[in-house]
Amino acid sequence: MREWHRDLDAIARIEAARRRAEAARNRARGLAASPEQIEDRWLGAAIADWSWTKSSKDRAKREEYVVVQLRTAADLVAETRGMRHCVASYATKCIAGQASIWSLRRRASGDVQRLLTIELDSRSRAVQVRGFANRPPLAEESKILERWAQARGIMLL
Repeated sequence: MREWHRDLDAIARIEAARRRAEAARNRARGLAASPEQIEDRWLGAAIADWSWTKSSKDRAKREEYVVVQLRTAADLVAETRGMRHCVASYATKCIAGQASIWSLRRRASGDVQRLLTIELDSRSRAVQVRGFANRPPLAEESKILERWAQARGIMLL
């Protein structure tokens, strides 16, 4: 099976789980389909995405760091592929509201580079932070992670 077939299969499985969980929640509340169900994304944590620009006198060298929440199956699968780890397997926890997955990325000269994947638990604690192929964060990445955590009220464990 080709890689993109596996990606599509993983996305389909995650989306089916998300739809089942959302339908069960709606039935329990006596509600119809929610906008999140229509948009194919889950609610995620109530924390805004974040960005920070590293100061530099040279505009060409200016780097922006962003932390974005991954709220779709396609986002999780893309992160799994790009970072060579198993974050897509956390979809069920995300759909259930037990965790949220975030991606720290660097934007420079039009390029975007994935640096870290972060798992927050439901109490906004960073319970897992991993780089490419599950490596621990580098010193510079840890400093940026601390800025984000302080700005968003997240506890780093």
